[in-house]
Amino acid sequence: MVDLFFSKRILLLVGLMALIAVFAACSGDDEDTNVAPPAAVPTSAPVQGLTGNLTTPDATAVPAAPAATAMPVMATAPKTKRVVLGLIPPGVLSNSHTALGSTSVFPLKPMYEYLMDTDPNTRQLIPGLAKSWSIEPDGAGLRFFLEENVPFHDTDGNVAGFMTADDVAWTREDIIVPTSINSIRALMRNALVEIVNDYEIVFKWELPDADALDFIGNQVGGMEVSSRADALTLDVPTLKDRPINGTGPYVFQSRSQEQNIVYRKLSDEHWRIPGDFEEIEMRWLPESSTRLAALLAGEVHMTTIPFDSEPTALAEGMKIVTGKVNTMRTYMQFNGVYLKDAKDPSSGYLYPDSPLMDKNVRQALNKAINRDALNTAFFFDLATKMTAIHVAESHGAFNPRWNTEFEAKYGYDPAAAKALLAESGYNAANPLKHNTFILNVTQYSGGPDVVEAIGAMWQEIGVDVNFVTMDGAAVSAAQRNLELNNHTQLGVLIAPPILALRLGHHTSSPRGGGAESYTVEASFEKARRTLDLVEQNKFLQASTDDIYDSFLSVPLFWVPVHAVVNPDVVEDWIFPGTVSGTWTHFWNIIGTR
Repeated sequence: MVDLFFSKRILLLVGLMALIAVFAACSGDDEDTNVAPPAAVPTSAPVQGLTGNLTTPDATAVPAAPAATAMPVMATAPKTKRVVLGLIPPGVLSNSHTALGSTSVFPLKPMYEYLMDTDPNTRQLIPGLAKSWSIEPDGAGLRFFLEENVPFHDTDGNVAGFMTADDVAWTREDIIVPTSINSIRALMRNALVEIVNDYEIVFKWELPDADALDFIGNQVGGMEVSSRADALTLDVPTLKDRPINGTGPYVFQSRSQEQNIVYRKLSDEHWRIPGDFEEIEMRWLPESSTRLAALLAGEVHMTTIPFDSEPTALAEGMKIVTGKVNTMRTYMQFNGVYLKDAKDPSSGYLYPDSPLMDKNVRQALNKAINRDALNTAFFFDLATKMTAIHVAESHGAFNPRWNTEFEAKYGYDPAAAKALLAESGYNAANPLKHNTFILNVTQYSGGPDVVEAIGAMWQEIGVDVNFVTMDGAAVSAAQRNLELNNHTQLGVLIAPPILALRLGHHTSSPRGGGAESYTVEASFEKARRTLDLVEQNKFLQASTDDIYDSFLSVPLFWVPVHAVVNPDVVEDWIFPGTVSGTWTHFWNIIGTR
């Protein structure tokens, strides 16, 4: 294992360039001399769940069998009663859903369920509180058929009864109040709701919105179904109060502000997803060094720490558990290829003279990067090479040719990269000039080092690289205002492909996340205006085909979403990877017997 994390930055870059030379010299060897850490292979796996009825407005279509989203039933209880998670606190702590976004709601997830759940093995939508759903005949609505006899919690002896369509309608009413910052408030404000009966409800929009599936379900989060009857007995929830009762497998027990939140398992067996541990505590530990120390001291049993700290934890007997689906991608995004008028292709581009408008330049910058060396140096060979931006192999929109053609189109070849630049008139006397931002990313440590390493690779093919240091907020503002005309920056995104592509390559707000194209604009607009997943995937693939063939991005890696656990307490965690924030599927944390 090449360990460069503990070197000074300049030594890291020198060492990485030497490593690149080794990769180039050994590219024809059959034997892999790089020893990666042991693979994080789950020891248990639930039965694959079912997808919902998404492609036909047939009200009678229901799943053939209940979706198995929980862990296998264990014969004995875990030897530890309470599992303690050492977590970075979200930006907002609240018991009110109006104050929470998709990445800040996870502290409440153990006690709530969604109309549609997420399969922990595949990340596909599966039945949750809705046993099935269908698309309305006009294609712009979703009809949900609810489970019956699903009880709400009875915290404080307040019997909230059973979940009905009225509770789903209440949940929507709660998150669209004028003061709401809930992530799906705009989607829900635009929806018309029809309660057909106690167990059938319809959401209708003027136009189909592909985000609806992920936002209503447990993909992005925001519509955690709660009890209207219980809400009427409470004032606006504060951190001094308890949250509104839900239907999840765990019940709110206590909270110490800025310190922790504790849940206990339902005393009766949950109707769908029984948890394993009797209690779950989320303990707020903002500093990575504190989380590592607490893990090694046995004070917490699960946590996340930077890649460069994981060898220390593994040496002390800890182990890694990894999500089943690639969801966190890291990449370099091109800033400067923007449409002048999305509705008028004849208007051209905003910066027609930008070097990034040249397809040869974009391909050369890709082929100059040794992704294998980056993976070894910065990700301990745990990352997976991303062949097409934002769409993983497990997704229905994936095109196999993106894998088979990758090495020829994108693979590391400095000589070919130099030839592409020369073809476009760049040479030692007239070097390509390019700006790249040195920015930290919150999802993993070493972001600036990754950028400097890539910049050094570009310099090797003759690019005059200007490393730009600027406040992150200022960069974001310039990006949204389309002021960047010849720049790249490191991107990290955790989102479904439909959302990721909209943020990165489409002109809808917020704009500026990546390179745009009139053909991508047209095909993606069709993808985002259908609720039929088959049709949606067809147009997602068409959009990504064009991004891929036109080199409109610099795909790097799928970085595994994972946690470090104490194997004396936690045997495994069955989760899909990040759904909304890393922490989901708490009921699938499996205790050691």
